[in-house]
Amino acid sequence: MDATAKNTEAFLQSIRTLAAAECARIDGETERIRAERLKTMQTEARKHYKAYMEYEVARIRADANREISKKGEDSRRTLAALRTSLYEKVFARAEEQVEAYTKTDAYREKLLDSVREIAALFAGGDIQLLIAPRDADKTAEIETAFGAPCTVTVTEEIVLGGVKAIDRKTHRLADNTLDTALEAQKAWFLENSGLSVEE
Repeated sequence: MDATAKNTEAFLQSIRTLAAAECARIDGETERIRAERLKTMQTEARKHYKAYMEYEVARIRADANREISKKGEDSRRTLAALRTSLYEKVFARAEEQVEAYTKTDAYREKLLDSVREIAALFAGGDIQLLIAPRDADKTAEIETAFGAPCTVTVTEEIVLGGVKAIDRKTHRLADNTLDTALEAQKAWFLENSGLSVEE
């Protein structure tokens, strides 16, 4: 091989070596850029995914809370309706029993005893006795049991029975009605039965 051919071959080899080194550098740079871009894209994807997941979790949680709240309200409303129904049934039955009681001799005696108790409290006053329409037939017995002048008035305000007295001079009041006694029992029942009719 002559010197020119050797020089040409050496020159070509040198160019090849430089070209290979440049290709390796470009490949390395390309790989670095690709790795950086991939890392950036992964970071962005993670951020986007995390934000999306947080949004979805918050949305699902809000939907679940709304559903739980609605179910809770529905349950409270249903429970309140059941409690109200039970309360009404208990006191409808109690009123039936009171009404049956007012048709007995025991009730008549209790009514007259109440009148005597009131007479002892209101001696010497200008007394008006109020009774239920169902007790109108007992007016004469009530006046006799009171033992002093009084006015017996039938009033629709008393439904179940019993007697209420008003001293028209002093405006004192005595209430021995079954209506008031039953109302007191309703309050006691609500406080002690664990039932609440409030929604």
